[in-house]
Amino acid sequence: MSGSVGHIRFTGMASNMDIDKLVSDLMKGERLQLNKLNRNKQSAIWKREAYQSVNSNLLAFRNSVNSLRFEGDFASKKSTSSAPNVADVVSTSGSTTNSTYALNVKTLARSASIIGGQVSTAVDTPVTEGGTITVEGTKGSSQITIQQGTSTIDSIVKNINMESGKTGVAANFDKSSGRIFLSSTDTGLASKVKITDAGDTFKNIFNIPAASTLEAKGANSVYTVNGSEDISSSTNNVDMNGIKINLRSVGTTSIGTITDTNNVMDKIKDFVKKYNELVDTFSTSYKQKRNKEYKPLLDEEKSSMNEKQTEMWEKKAKEGILYNDPILSSTLNSFRNALKLPVNGASDTMNMLSDIGITVESDYKQNGKLKINEKKLQEALDNRPDDVKALFIKTPTTAADIPATPGNVKKRREESGISERLYAELDIQMKRLTRTMGSGTSLEALDDSVIGRELNTIKKAQDKWKVRLQDIEARYYKRFNAMEKAMQKLNSQGSWLNQQLGKM
Repeated sequence: MSGSVGHIRFTGMASNMDIDKLVSDLMKGERLQLNKLNRNKQSAIWKREAYQSVNSNLLAFRNSVNSLRFEGDFASKKSTSSAPNVADVVSTSGSTTNSTYALNVKTLARSASIIGGQVSTAVDTPVTEGGTITVEGTKGSSQITIQQGTSTIDSIVKNINMESGKTGVAANFDKSSGRIFLSSTDTGLASKVKITDAGDTFKNIFNIPAASTLEAKGANSVYTVNGSEDISSSTNNVDMNGIKINLRSVGTTSIGTITDTNNVMDKIKDFVKKYNELVDTFSTSYKQKRNKEYKPLLDEEKSSMNEKQTEMWEKKAKEGILYNDPILSSTLNSFRNALKLPVNGASDTMNMLSDIGITVESDYKQNGKLKINEKKLQEALDNRPDDVKALFIKTPTTAADIPATPGNVKKRREESGISERLYAELDIQMKRLTRTMGSGTSLEALDDSVIGRELNTIKKAQDKWKVRLQDIEARYYKRFNAMEKAMQKLNSQGSWLNQQLGKM
């Protein structure tokens, strides 16, 4: 503050007093109101930070609730094969019914292939014949030139594979057996491999008998389902009523499809877990009182502490920042009401969470957390999956009033499933929270939220007090300067008088 005063200061030369320290001490009392504003600003920032943490907890709970809001969340299927070596299940995502199928695999789909005779020549030895061959597959054909004395088995194979994208034919030379393998890159009856070799160059290099044909076709897979007519496929990856199956060998197997209750069970358990975490966090924050001895630190107070001390102090000062907070209490109460209200229109014997084994903890110290009787829940999922689904996702049958009326809203809420109710309450409470803390990430944003307006009011008051304190400090210095001048004048007069007396 003192550095802002522009006039000349006398620093106690006449009075022998430490004027700067005197002014500083006097200003400590004057700064009390500004210090209070600074502490209030920090408290508001901490409260916004705490609300952001609350919002994160609500988001996690909403994601869990959202996983139990739709038909598909309860329709997950699981299929198994009694003989995975004959056919195994790849995916059940397209299946909509619980059923069992008898699968008989008669033949597997295969690619077209040509296998050469045994060759003793090393793969990097130049061949003794040359010519041009045409390689043809399902995609098309391409000519390969073999140069006598230059080309090798290795280079011929590489040249065929370089054209594989055009022809649909791949080549491989097995060093252990000394044979070339040509095969189509796809399977099925339409696949083919054909080598046109007018001068028998290819046959001679790869020891293929002259009478052998250099043309082959693939084959389709053939299978039956529940004694049906033969079903043919160009691949071994087939779709059976929404179940994707990989055929592996000739034989029979049974494919069974059931509702995947484990998946639904896991979602419900996660829903209860996230709710209980929310109850713990909200209850602790709501009940924890503030310790009035720990206030937000001022800059000068921080400078007298080390980093660890400051961190520990601020941790204590933040405790109780949401004590008796109305948003926390109303949010929890709205959730509790949504959970305990029966679902009108659902099954008469399964219209509450307690009917599927989810109840409220009897110990009041648990603050209304939920507990699961997993055996009862599993029985409900196994025996009455549709009723469990309705309990969570049922939509109201009463049409919505426009504009909405309290009675209509209440009736539609009673007809809504647990997940729908909670999701609607979450939307209401999260919007309320946003109106209080703002939607941005900056903790000091002067937005139109409740805290943003509070920070803006504090800032205006701070600015006024800073100007006022500058004026007060300037007046103190002005008075001390006047005193110094008066004392300096008095000292001068005293010296003159002493001089006159000394002459007498």
